[in-house]
Amino acid sequence: MVAVSKLVDSYANTHVSSQLSAAKKQKTKDTKKPNTQNDTVKNKRPKEDCLVENTAFNRFKINLEKTADIPLIHFPRGLGGAPDYTFFEFLQTAKFPYYLGGPILAALFYAGVKKDNFSSANAAKNVAKHMALGVGFYYLGAAAAKGLINYVVKRSRGIDLNQPYAKVIPTSTNNTGIFKKDVEYHKVFESVDFTRWDLLYKKEEKNPRKINENYAQIAKKYGIEKDANDIDATVKPLIRKTIIMARAWQYALTAFFVTLGIGLANQPVWAQSSKEGFKRTVTEGIFGKGLSLGNRINSAKIVLYNYMIEPFFKSFGEFWKGHSKASSIAGKAVILSTAAATLTAISLLLGKTSGKKHKIQNSGTNKFDEGKK
Repeated sequence: MVAVSKLVDSYANTHVSSQLSAAKKQKTKDTKKPNTQNDTVKNKRPKEDCLVENTAFNRFKINLEKTADIPLIHFPRGLGGAPDYTFFEFLQTAKFPYYLGGPILAALFYAGVKKDNFSSANAAKNVAKHMALGVGFYYLGAAAAKGLINYVVKRSRGIDLNQPYAKVIPTSTNNTGIFKKDVEYHKVFESVDFTRWDLLYKKEEKNPRKINENYAQIAKKYGIEKDANDIDATVKPLIRKTIIMARAWQYALTAFFVTLGIGLANQPVWAQSSKEGFKRTVTEGIFGKGLSLGNRINSAKIVLYNYMIEPFFKSFGEFWKGHSKASSIAGKAVILSTAAATLTAISLLLGKTSGKKHKIQNSGTNKFDEGKK
């Protein structure tokens, strides 16, 4: 009996130990945090709201997906009266005529070309060419204004206005037939009302200093060197002020940069550049058959320098000098006002968002869910 008892005890201890070991392994496996950010980067849909690595590839991919969703998802959902149609989708849909309006306006001048009248055909084509350049420079001007402010804010304050995050849409609200969506891509610092503060916390940590590590790094950019557990409460008002000023200056500078771009597009240097030479260099020098990679690269450099960079800088000189007294005054006014507005924006952003004299606040607790929409 003693032997049997010992055998049973030995079996029980071994069985329990193996069960505990397996449970421990399973618990470790289950409690391991999924890297939702990397999952998003690797084309896997995230299961919860998460930051997306702000790389050039991810930005391109997100912009491409958001643009394609406008006619393929947002328009059908809106026209069909989807009950879960969001304000974000409304804003995305509103961009559709913005994207198409400019190219259509430039194309209209080609529609009226009379092929039997050489002089009128050339005139219409020249106008269409300047209109197309103007449209292109309009978009470039808007992008340049926003990019400039974002660069200044990111370098000086550690705030990336373009930082994307994936917002997971609950499938329970997707009751709109085939036009379903599971993820929306937003920006963390979209506005003061929709800032995702919760995504900046390191919620997997237990120490308040570790939890607020991202906020502490941002605070140093603002000039706040004092170490505090409630550094998040201290720096949030400064971030809000930065977002307000940055977004406002982005739109304000857009007006200046767009005006400058349209003025540059209407300079004679663009009409003087050979359209046939450009076509020949592209078709024969870049995409021609039997060419080496080196020859293709050289042709691409010629296209970039001879037909883009060089005319662009020459157009500045022509816009500055003008073709008459009135055009000279207008050109100088546009160029100088754009430069002055840019310097003003940078100086005000750096001066009015500084946190060197900002008071350290004590809020008590970290608000992980603040800003979560």
